Amino acid sequence: MDLNDIKQLLKRRPDLNEWKEFIRSKANLQEIVQLFKGKPPSNARIGLSIQDNTLLLAHMDIRNGWPYVLHTEQIEMASGYETGEALSKLVKDLDLEGEQVSYVLNPKDYYLHLIEAPSVEEDELRSAIRWKIKDLLDMKVEDAALDLFHVPEDAYVGRDMVYVVAVAKSKVRSIADLVSQAGLELAVIDIPELAMHNVARACLDDKNGVAFMDLRLSGSTMNISIDGELYLSRRINTQVGPDAMQDENWESLKDRLVLEIQRSMDYFESQMRRSQITRIVVAQRQTDTEKLVAELNELLSAEVTALDLSKFIKGDEAITPEFQQRAFAAIGATLRGIDKPVGGYPVDDDTLVEPEAA
Repeated sequence: MDLNDIKQLLKRRPDLNEWKEFIRSKANLQEIVQLFKGKPPSNARIGLSIQDNTLLLAHMDIRNGWPYVLHTEQIEMASGYETGEALSKLVKDLDLEGEQVSYVLNPKDYYLHLIEAPSVEEDELRSAIRWKIKDLLDMKVEDAALDLFHVPEDAYVGRDMVYVVAVAKSKVRSIADLVSQAGLELAVIDIPELAMHNVARACLDDKNGVAFMDLRLSGSTMNISIDGELYLSRRINTQVGPDAMQDENWESLKDRLVLEIQRSMDYFESQMRRSQITRIVVAQRQTDTEKLVAELNELLSAEVTALDLSKFIKGDEAITPEFQQRAFAAIGATLRGIDKPVGGYPVDDDTLVEPEAA
């Protein structure tokens, strides 16, 4: 008998004999008391994203200094109308009720703009930005929920630049309703670019700068960070699907990809007056990671390597390359606020994994 059984029992207004039978079924008093208290407090967090009728969930914790995966789930749905039912069932099956959720928006659901911050006081900044970006949106600015994050002060010499995220308020309400009706608590609504940055902070050595790339069919993203600070985030329009390297047009596709990467690197160097980035790290792909990295290495001056999250995330479930690629944003969302330990991750099973190993 679990907590749900108790709730059903209480609804029936049990008599004395039913209570006696319940108590006899429990191993000890502590177990009985805990059932009435509910689940113990948890530091775990759920990362949740929904892409093309696929629900992707990563339930993560921190244990002994390591990011630790508790559950990973990937559910294919016939349509978006099944999302609420699928999530509610998953919450019940995995006993996740009450857990905090970091929800990652689909790229088609928000706008991301880099603009110069208006010269106003900090408490007036959001209002001033709302007025400034109104002509950049395909919706009425009053219908948009806005958030912003500053780039480092030394990124653009003499200019205070901010990234502005705009999403329809109706979308925010629908996400809040979805999460709440499933019995979860919405903690954060995130975007893939910042989920990527969470991964970089937790797993990559970027003291001297690194370009971190997530390559996928829906469009790719490059983040450039230095010493844990996000300097640049750019969309790479070249579509690199899971089977891109088997496509007969791969050579021309590869050329476009390399050109976009190089243009982004050149932009960073010229606009921010920074030295050349010499490391590019590619997030894990489903099947072709090693081969893709090798071909990019032949064409780019920067060293290209791959990040395998399974080296940094422990757990009872294996994080396969396929799940890493599909649920990358959901995993990254759970790592918000988590920095890599100084000197690398702790020794575990006689193996010390350094961030440089990425």
